[in-house]
Amino acid sequence: MPTMPIKLNARERTLALALVLIGFILLNLLFVPKLTASNRAARQKGVELKAQLDAAQAWVAKKDYWAERKKWLEETEPILKAAREESATQLELLQAAAKKNGLTIKDIELLQLPNTEFYQPVGARLTFSGPWPGFVTFVAGLQNPALFDVIPRFSVQSDQEPPDIQCEMEIQRWFHTPEGTPQ
Repeated sequence: MPTMPIKLNARERTLALALVLIGFILLNLLFVPKLTASNRAARQKGVELKAQLDAAQAWVAKKDYWAERKKWLEETEPILKAAREESATQLELLQAAAKKNGLTIKDIELLQLPNTEFYQPVGARLTFSGPWPGFVTFVAGLQNPALFDVIPRFSVQSDQEPPDIQCEMEIQRWFHTPEGTPQ
C-alpha cells in the first residue's frame, strides 16, 4: 500500500525548519571546535616536521664537513689514562697560566663530572682576581680546540679597583670515550 506524503500546514513547516536549523547549529557548536583544533594541531605538526626536515637537510648538506670533523676528533681527542693525573696536570697548567697573566687564584675545587656518550670530562672550578687584560689573555689562551678545554660557565665582576676583576670559572677538559659509550 503506497504511503501518502503528509502535508504540513504553514506553522508545522516553520517549526520543522526551526528544528532543522537548531539541529544544524548544535552540530556545528559541537563539531566545529573539534575540527578546528585538530586542523590547528595538524598544521602545527606540519610546521614542526618542516623545521625538522630543514634541519636534517642542512646537516646532510654538510655531511662531508661532519665526516671530516669526526675523523679529526678520533685522531686528535686525547684519551683519558688516569683522571687524577689529568686533573693534577690541568690544575698545574691553569695555575701557571694564571700566574703568568698576573691573576691571583683564591679558590680551586676539583669537580666530579659524569661521563657522556661523547666525552669524559675532567674539570675544576677556579675563583681568581687580577687585572682585566691578564684575564682576557688567560681566557684567550684556553680557547684552543686542540687542547679540548671547555669553559661551560664563568662569572666576571668588577673588583673594587676599576681595572681589576673577580672571576669564578668552571673549566673542563674533554677526553675520548672508548667506543662512544659512557662509563
